[in-house]
Amino acid sequence: MSNKQVIYNVGVYLRLSKDDGDDIESESVTNQRKIINDYIKKNKNMILYDEYVDDGYTGTNFNRPEFQRLLKDIENKKINMVITKNLSRLGRNYIETGNYIEKYFPDHRVRYIALLDNIDNFKESVNNDFIPIKSVFNEKYCRDTSIAIKKTKRKRMEEGFYSCNTAPFGYKKDPDVPGKLIIDEESSKTVKKIFELKLKGYTNNEIVKYLDKNQYVTPAEYMKIRGQEHIEHKNLWRISTVNRILCNQVYLGHCVRGKTQKISYKSKNKKYVKRNDFIITKNTHEPIISEKVFEKIHNTRKYGLTRENNESNYLLKDLIYCKNCGKKLIFKKMRSRTIIYCRNHAENSKLCSNDCRLDYNLIENRVLEYISNIYKEYIKSNKVKDNLYKRYIKNIINKLEDELKELNLSLEQLKFRITSLYNERLSEGINEEEYKNKYTNLSKQRKELSEKITDKEKKIENEKNKLNTLDQKKSIFNKIEDIEKKDFEGINMNELIEKIEVFKKEITINFNFGIVGNLKF
Repeated sequence: MSNKQVIYNVGVYLRLSKDDGDDIESESVTNQRKIINDYIKKNKNMILYDEYVDDGYTGTNFNRPEFQRLLKDIENKKINMVITKNLSRLGRNYIETGNYIEKYFPDHRVRYIALLDNIDNFKESVNNDFIPIKSVFNEKYCRDTSIAIKKTKRKRMEEGFYSCNTAPFGYKKDPDVPGKLIIDEESSKTVKKIFELKLKGYTNNEIVKYLDKNQYVTPAEYMKIRGQEHIEHKNLWRISTVNRILCNQVYLGHCVRGKTQKISYKSKNKKYVKRNDFIITKNTHEPIISEKVFEKIHNTRKYGLTRENNESNYLLKDLIYCKNCGKKLIFKKMRSRTIIYCRNHAENSKLCSNDCRLDYNLIENRVLEYISNIYKEYIKSNKVKDNLYKRYIKNIINKLEDELKELNLSLEQLKFRITSLYNERLSEGINEEEYKNKYTNLSKQRKELSEKITDKEKKIENEKNKLNTLDQKKSIFNKIEDIEKKDFEGINMNELIEKIEVFKKEITINFNFGIVGNLKF
């Protein structure tokens, strides 16, 4: 018997996803757990460290919370073995799955086992050679399943089957007929009132004020009453809400579906579909509004919300936010000027009190002027201070790294003691009770050391971030040296500025290197 048997701290990874077409009976988390735990019990050199369960997450990408936690524990050297029931539980994206098995796990000295596929990356095996092929078939299976599900959903949409979790405001789901809408007597009165006011010539803003004043229940508030959803400021009407109701053909008795679609079967992100490509099935339920009323409203020349003008290239466009509510400000082209304002305030003044309406070009000129001025100030006084500060931080980092080396050395010595203890038990040098007591004590020490190492690594990272911020600051100032305002277009403003916040006529510039500038208009 070998005296150098490796002790493995095992991370058990379990995953289940209906989106992948998983057989719920055979691939259940309980089923996976039982198979893996039975395997660990049969191998005396394997100790379960922790279990990582992603229930309801697709295998087409690795942005899963528990899998990311698993990676962190690998980085922190808490586990050196990962076990899954089969290869598809790890993932169905053959490129990323192969990268983890062939590069990431070996680089971190982690042994990976997929039990039912007989895959073990620490052993020479023909099964390992077939990993890429199995991964390709896993991904193809997922893609084919996605296509089949999409076709089924589209067919049901075309048949007028309403499968959304919640019914549109004004309707509710028929309890007796799945996929059918019936009129909700209470909320439909509000829908009728909105169309009635629009027919009378009210603007959307005037309709919002009328509904707020007369305390009409909003769609969000109505859903909350029925225990379905919670939204901040649910009791306030918005222009966009009114506009959405006035545009929705569902109130004509038509089922309108397919407004969005997934970018890819590998992603949950969606994109909006062109109106002409909506799936509209007519006369699927009782209408609330007549075709005549709907057409009369939509045939007017001036209708709906003013749309943003995204054609112009504004240097600071992605950086300007409302300081009060945190939303990005809207850019609106008005003849020769571009006005910026808060969307929430425009929707309903109760949502945000920021009534700013400022000329963007004036803001841009003032911001660039401010940058030029702080550069001159930097040249005068800060260069020497920065160099001294950099040396100070480097000394701190060196000291922390020395302490980290000592901790890592202590951890390796402790692991050796645990391995020696295990081998001593195998050779019956100590009894079971003595082994358990010593192992419990050593495990506790190992956990404490691991936590200290993690804490030390975080402190080193924080100090290095300070250096990076300083280097970034110098780099940015070097870029803007001796250039005129017109040349600022050659600079990536995101490198220089974190965020520009606007409230009424006050501007706050938050720079990436710690400086905060304040301007008034």
